[in-house]
Amino acid sequence: MTPRMRRTSGILATLLVAATAAAGPALAADGGAPGPEIGARTGYGFSAGHLGAPANGNDNNLGDYVGGQWPIWIDAGYRVTGDLYLGGYLQYGVGFVNDDQQNACRNANVSCSASDFRIGIMARYRLPQVWQLSPWAGYGFGYEWGSFSLDQTVLGNTSTDSGWSGFELANLQLGADYQLSPRFALAPFVSVSFGEFRTTSTSTTNGTTTTTNDQDLVRRSFHEWILIGVRVAFTP
Repeated sequence: MTPRMRRTSGILATLLVAATAAAGPALAADGGAPGPEIGARTGYGFSAGHLGAPANGNDNNLGDYVGGQWPIWIDAGYRVTGDLYLGGYLQYGVGFVNDDQQNACRNANVSCSASDFRIGIMARYRLPQVWQLSPWAGYGFGYEWGSFSLDQTVLGNTSTDSGWSGFELANLQLGADYQLSPRFALAPFVSVSFGEFRTTSTSTTNGTTTTTNDQDLVRRSFHEWILIGVRVAFTP
């Protein structure tokens, strides 16, 4: 973990604790009634693991390309009972390029960017209440697309877009709702997702000519996203 990532995680942890402790007049959390629920999350996601490799290719570290991401996560579903929630999730993450490993990205005439997109279904179960917090545990799975782009303006405009796609096999979550009002909850949370890319694609554009190479990954490896953040939700 780089010094910048350690500083970011420390700041987020402090903010989450402060947000929970500072809401003095909030209502005591309860299981709530059945009904539709929608939530939004953000935070910081740390990368780990490998991308996988095509034939005659290398199994590179995900962190060599993207050190972390800032996600915008939307989930919507239905609280079947006061304790059990079923729904879906959609997340778009803005990636933070690892310039230490991607040397070309430090050049003045080069621009690099990265992103991560995930979609899936999930369940969440409320655990016994602690103080005014309602802890919960969640599990989800779905599909993921990751991308990395490099654009340069040296001797003409050239761009290379690399993408990976595959299954998010498990998205494990822990959090704790703090009911700020009868219909509004705030929850610090942490999630760890385990994914396995299956295919990769590289497109290179030079002027008006674009060449695309799609490949299956013959060596499949796990990669992880470790997300620390906060969720706000409109509850039944």
